[in-house]
Amino acid sequence: MNFNAQAGTDGRAHRSVSKKPKRVSDVNAIGSTIPYQQMTSQIPTNQYMTGDPNNLYGQPQYAPQQQPFPMDQQQQPNYYIPQPQQPLPNSGPRQPGQPPSMPGMGGGQFAMFQQPIVQDMAMQYGQKLADQGKEIVHSHIEKYLPMSKLKYYFSVDNSYVVNKLKIIFFPFLQKDWGMKYDHDNPVQPRYDINAPDMYIPSMSYITYVVLAGIALGMQNRFSSEQLGIQASSALAYSIFEIVIYTLTLYIGNISTSLSTLDLLALSGYKYAAIVVTVAGTILLKRMGYYLALFYSSAMLALFLLRTMKAKVLSGQDQTQSAVGYDPYGQQQQQHTDHNLGRKRKLYFLFLVTGLQPVLAFWLTVHLIVAETAVASA
Repeated sequence: MNFNAQAGTDGRAHRSVSKKPKRVSDVNAIGSTIPYQQMTSQIPTNQYMTGDPNNLYGQPQYAPQQQPFPMDQQQQPNYYIPQPQQPLPNSGPRQPGQPPSMPGMGGGQFAMFQQPIVQDMAMQYGQKLADQGKEIVHSHIEKYLPMSKLKYYFSVDNSYVVNKLKIIFFPFLQKDWGMKYDHDNPVQPRYDINAPDMYIPSMSYITYVVLAGIALGMQNRFSSEQLGIQASSALAYSIFEIVIYTLTLYIGNISTSLSTLDLLALSGYKYAAIVVTVAGTILLKRMGYYLALFYSSAMLALFLLRTMKAKVLSGQDQTQSAVGYDPYGQQQQQHTDHNLGRKRKLYFLFLVTGLQPVLAFWLTVHLIVAETAVASA
């Protein structure tokens, strides 16, 4: 027999007038009990949809809180008003031609230039300018004064100087007068005693000026002007001598292996003889002057004659024709021209060797110390 709790005593089910409400645990399942709001212009919010359409992942948005303005004040627009800058110290009106002042240099003087990077850049730039200026000056000097060639004539040592002076004053003791060559180029003077140099002539010139001052002092004629005259006159005579030699070679059409610097070096050896001559007159007065002049001039002429002979008279003694029989006499004509050229070379050689004693006498004759001058001093 089935039991029905809602049945009556007669076994039939009774119709309940009021149904007992059912208890539901999920409130959202039955919907909201509040009626829908009226239509407004605002979009209803949803927990699954944000207000920003760009925020697709629903991050929380934080809106800035606005402070309410009082009703009695009206909001003013926020405009930027520049403030007047304070004038920098020592910033007056710029004068014409004055460079504009750099910003940030008023408080710390040249603070930017104290940075290590700026200093390194400035140093590198200055070094680059110095190198460029050096190259420009060197290129201009090299056109008129070949410094690279001058180094050759000053490449000497102590043993060369001593041996060279022995040859100048005792040339009869020297047997070999030939020069040494390395691949058609003459070796440096320190390796060849017969090579010309400019160290001995330059040092002899300075010594001559000093001894001339001593001789003038012994004659009671010393002054700075006289010493300058001695130095300048000796230099002028040397330049004039080189001009004469160069013109002679050009006009006489003389071909030699002597260069202008070779002539300057060889003609400068006369100052070594001049130094001996002036020293002789200082020590032995007039007799010492003539003895020293005669000996030093003769030895200098012999030295130059043997040294320049190989350079001036270089060449074949006779030009031979390739054909044995010459019906037109060309071989005889070449032989005649060769003899004339050799004579011109000999004349030039005698000119150089003979002019040295004359110049030595001319530059020292006024420096003779007399006995009376020494006694009065």
